[in-house]
Amino acid sequence: MKNAFLYLIFIAFTGIYGCDKIDNPIPPVFGDVDWSLYPGDSNNYLTLYNFDDPSSNWSANTNTSKNILLEDYTGHKCTNCPAAAVIAKQLEDDASLGVVLVSVHAGAGGAFQETDSEFITDFTTDAGDVYVVDMPGMFANPLGTINRNPTGANNTVWHASSSWANTVSTETSASLLANIQVQANHFPSTNGLFIHTETEFKDNLTGDYHLIIYLIRESVIAPQKMGDGSIDHHYHHHSILSDNINGTWGSLISSGSIANGTKFYNDFSVELTAPSADSTYDVNNLSLVTYLCERNTFKILQVVKTELN
Repeated sequence: MKNAFLYLIFIAFTGIYGCDKIDNPIPPVFGDVDWSLYPGDSNNYLTLYNFDDPSSNWSANTNTSKNILLEDYTGHKCTNCPAAAVIAKQLEDDASLGVVLVSVHAGAGGAFQETDSEFITDFTTDAGDVYVVDMPGMFANPLGTINRNPTGANNTVWHASSSWANTVSTETSASLLANIQVQANHFPSTNGLFIHTETEFKDNLTGDYHLIIYLIRESVIAPQKMGDGSIDHHYHHHSILSDNINGTWGSLISSGSIANGTKFYNDFSVELTAPSADSTYDVNNLSLVTYLCERNTFKILQVVKTELN
């Protein structure tokens, strides 16, 4: 997958934050996205999104609910992971909780994620491998993070599956500190995906705030080692982290103090894996999970899920 380019606008101030390598110089008036992924004259894209006045593309965000990101760190050779996945799915299915579930195939040492002649699907990602190192205390699978709340084992972000329900319940009463809106436009002829976000802070805060976008495959059928030691060759792996659209730790949108009501507008493009090469990347099987976190504490302020179908 070819990663994308980022264009960041902050209210009346416009700045371009480039990636290490830019293959296609872009007319600044249209934002720093890869226009080769748009099937036609890039001027026509302005009918879908106005880069000159990004605030005009969005209605007021009236959401008052804080959603909860549950990251289930799993592995296809982990015998205890299917039971944890059941707990995670039950929490996701309870609409009153606002849980957004992501299955991250990563762990301490990586043994449960290894491939071989039978477990041929590599579910790992560069980002997942970094998270289990950068966020201290990961020691086994299955473990989970819940808005990266630091009340897990040894006061880390890592929670045993037996505590997920209680931790989610506690997190439902936390204050709403930010809102996120997402728009996505997909062009099958180029496998191009254009993503636009609005991030609004709902309190006066201080920190280093990063916006991170996950690409999710909703379902992949592949072998999984089960609790009794058997192998289910038709196991439905669910809500799988498959790539980070804008890098492992995403895009820094604010550093230092930020005032209640401040809004940021970000634009991204990415070339998706062609469904002809891997049918699990059919757009009907893809979603985006977009979240805002404070980089130093890892704490997640808000998360939203956007289906691409």
